[in-house]
Amino acid sequence: MARIFPPRILLALEDDAFTLLALPGQGFSGGTSRLRRVPLPRGACVDGLPLQKAALGDLIGDLSVEMGLQGAQVVASLPRSACALRVVQWPFDAWPEEPEQALRQIDPNLSLAYPLSQAYLSLSPLLGLDSPLPLCSLLVTAPRPLVLAWIEVFAIAELHLERLQPAQAAELKAIEPLVAEAPADQLIALLEWRTDGGELTLIRHGIPEFSRRLPVAPGDLVPALRQCLDFWRQRDPAVGRVRLLLVGSGSGLDGLADLLEEAGDWTVDIVDPVGRGWLPWEETSDDPLSPTDLDGPSLVRLSGLSRMEPGQMAHAGMELNR
Repeated sequence: MARIFPPRILLALEDDAFTLLALPGQGFSGGTSRLRRVPLPRGACVDGLPLQKAALGDLIGDLSVEMGLQGAQVVASLPRSACALRVVQWPFDAWPEEPEQALRQIDPNLSLAYPLSQAYLSLSPLLGLDSPLPLCSLLVTAPRPLVLAWIEVFAIAELHLERLQPAQAAELKAIEPLVAEAPADQLIALLEWRTDGGELTLIRHGIPEFSRRLPVAPGDLVPALRQCLDFWRQRDPAVGRVRLLLVGSGSGLDGLADLLEEAGDWTVDIVDPVGRGWLPWEETSDDPLSPTDLDGPSLVRLSGLSRMEPGQMAHAGMELNR
């Protein structure tokens, strides 16, 4: 039965840890979803590239055996640093039948650190946009050697890698309900906050338009955030309101949200995937977690992965056969 209906794992990969969500179902020992966060040895993964592939594969494989997940199907999000995000406007009157092949043939200048011929691609359509060129796609790329290295890691772990999703694509999928309800004049600012700094993404009409790394110290974070938002308002005078979506974890998150709320003419909402019911997991007395297990950015990515049906994954994930 486990071979016909194998267990399923959602995995958020980072340089310093990975967060694993095991989903219930036939072939899964246990009736509830289970969540684990496992720190990685220093230097095992750097800038999204797994340098200690055997050690990582053994670690993930041993955990899957411990949790009764042998032979599981895995959908994983690559570390954010492994991927580059762009918006592509197609010079056609209709969607290309083979968008990845079409993009490689056009080979536009995307200011990447590597050519498209040496990258894996994730292309998903951006629909319903008010644009002079309405045929737009969200493109996320990752270097081919990096993707192949992660494939090898999961082979060592003896797990079936179904799909690799870019972290950025998983995050955008997670907040899709909030983006969908945005008024026409609203700019959404997604701020991922960690102890080593912040990652800001500005989203307009569903398009991730601008990305910038921000400092972590509140005294530096607020001016840097205000500068980015003022820049975009000057570029897009139609922006009337700004909604700041704060993603993070730890005891200082509420205080940071209060500070940001008072510092500018924007609204601030903490994105809690568990509290919003986005994540198919609830903590139980049989499976207690420490606060370090509840890493906000990783939970957002896991909730994005959980939103993607297999068909959507096949379209939006990395094309591993290319």
